[in-house]
Amino acid sequence: MTARDSFAESGRFLRPKASAAAAAVASALAAAAVASPPARAVEELSPETCLPIHDSRDAYTPAAAFGRDVYLIVWQSGRIGKGDLRKGFDGLGIGDIVGCRVDKSGKPLDAEPFVVCGAKDIQEHPRVAFGKGVFLVVWHDIRNGKDWDVYAARVTPEGKVLDPDGFAVAAAANNQACPDAAWDGNDFVVVWQDFRSGSKYEVYGARVSAEGKLADGQGVLLYSGLKPGYHVYYPAAASQGGGKSLVLWCAMGWSGAAYRDPPAGGTFFAEGKALQAAIYKEKDHGPGRQASPAYLAGGAKTYLAAWRTDTSAGRGNAPNGSTAMVLDAEGKPLKRLHLSDKGGRIQSPSAAWDGSNYVVAWHETRMEKPPGGPYLAVCAVKVSEAGERKPEQAFVLSGTFAGPAAEPAAASDGAGTALIAYEKHPEKGDTPIKIAFRMLGAR
Repeated sequence: MTARDSFAESGRFLRPKASAAAAAVASALAAAAVASPPARAVEELSPETCLPIHDSRDAYTPAAAFGRDVYLIVWQSGRIGKGDLRKGFDGLGIGDIVGCRVDKSGKPLDAEPFVVCGAKDIQEHPRVAFGKGVFLVVWHDIRNGKDWDVYAARVTPEGKVLDPDGFAVAAAANNQACPDAAWDGNDFVVVWQDFRSGSKYEVYGARVSAEGKLADGQGVLLYSGLKPGYHVYYPAAASQGGGKSLVLWCAMGWSGAAYRDPPAGGTFFAEGKALQAAIYKEKDHGPGRQASPAYLAGGAKTYLAAWRTDTSAGRGNAPNGSTAMVLDAEGKPLKRLHLSDKGGRIQSPSAAWDGSNYVVAWHETRMEKPPGGPYLAVCAVKVSEAGERKPEQAFVLSGTFAGPAAEPAAASDGAGTALIAYEKHPEKGDTPIKIAFRMLGAR
């Protein structure tokens, strides 16, 4: 472990002691140092903090957002309850959506998670955005007992759930799933993958006001464009305000023709309408084949997209010429880059704009020397709007062979500090998976 990887209890990087010669030089230059400009602030990581668990259940797939001096972290609590699957699934699905708040300094504000949705069966895939004084939490939900629908609920910065168990955003025929949410300056924008056609997944979107009112019925078709058997799916949304959001999606074909998967694409969604779509296709670059999930964040003048290039199961990986790209305000790629050290492959990226840079987090497979083996670790890096990755080495936030970490979610106060939440897996199987977080910022 290097000095850069170690932290004191305060969260500051440990610095190696100076040699005698270095100390003499430092003393000789002391007067000049007084007249020099102040040194650049040191990036700091807070100690890891674990949030309380809900109902003794495992915690999965966190999401986070910031608003009114509060971070809201939401996650899926539980998946399958105790019982015998041979007697049917009814009653075994226990996935709820719960949340906890954290203040700007990184102090948890709730002694126990509060329930956003505790409806029957399973709720999964939470996402959260903040706008006009409230958080909007979205997820997909199978309470109807037959297929997924998209639900949402508003939560105040004080932790009050304004829409207990949520309201339906999209409940058309067949599946509506994998939603994402953003605030466009006027309304929340919710996007999802939709199988209402019965032949292929398409991307739909809808606006939801801060008062919880739907503006677009069962949703607006944002993109189809592919023949039956080829799907667009797993959309991500981000906005720079002005009532307009950029939406990015992945694309795929039937499993026997994965090598012919279409490229990824994107469009702008404004005033309930989809603008002209763009296709992102370059040799050896994603997002494209097997690049889901992809993530999108909005900065001051640009957007940052990041996507998976490593798959833990199935056939092959996504192209690995890059794992992220910076796009201009019109959605056109400006620069492509690798997030992980030495061009490594990544999974489950997330990003947030901290006011000066994008803070991007992901998990990746690392290797511990025998008697260990491969494990998942959560890493993070900052990226400028020019696409410059910094620092030279990614921050390793959490994860060991005995206690892996995965599924990060990034949020920021927009003033230089970010919170990164993630699944913290225990060393023993009888201990629940928790949601942990660390704060990253210049102090």
